[in-house]
Amino acid sequence: MRCLIVEDEPPAQLILERYISQTKGLSLVGICSDAMEAMAVLKREPVDLMFLDIQMPEVDGLQFLKYLGARAPKVVLTTAYDNYALTAYDLDVIDYLVKPISYERFLRAVTKVTRVSPTFGEPPPPAKNSPYVFLKADRKLHKINLNDIIYIEGLSNYLKVFLQKDMLVIRETMSKMEELLPSDIFARVHKSYLVNMVHIIYIEKNIVVTPRGTVPIGESYAQDFFERIRRR
Repeated sequence: MRCLIVEDEPPAQLILERYISQTKGLSLVGICSDAMEAMAVLKREPVDLMFLDIQMPEVDGLQFLKYLGARAPKVVLTTAYDNYALTAYDLDVIDYLVKPISYERFLRAVTKVTRVSPTFGEPPPPAKNSPYVFLKADRKLHKINLNDIIYIEGLSNYLKVFLQKDMLVIRETMSKMEELLPSDIFARVHKSYLVNMVHIIYIEKNIVVTPRGTVPIGESYAQDFFERIRRR
């Protein structure tokens, strides 16, 4: 799980960073001292779990969580006080850690996160010749028309799906997405890019130009891609 620490006290930051680093299955995306920094990270990075302090300058953790709403990742609150517990659980947080936080208590919180059942299962595979797919993002299943997908960019185990007027970040591999989408419409042009051939405006040397930007053509994919172009 990709973790974000939102905490304004350096000693608490260091403790959480150490706990994350020594826990299998967790990786640290970033450390933020306030809600504005955290918002910037959430906009550019996929985050699975946020360790969120309640008492912070300007915007406190509970206000920030209310602002995020359904966009929030899973959240474990951290605080030096225990009188926020009821309010915290009303906001659907996974756990509530009171400082000083022991590693044992930290692990219990992480275990709760891994045991939380999602509100839905994996997206169903599309029916043959279906004009749409379901993609899971932001705790929702999004029904996406295939024609709405411009291209897909791979980021390790995450993908950015560029739509005509929007963009989704989903937790999936490029190879799995390549299997999911119809091969007569989508072409793998690079180890990190899959493009909808319907939306290609033009190709220049090793670059595909689309309405949402340019996509590179990888050397090992070029021959198969250009053969497909010639066959169309």
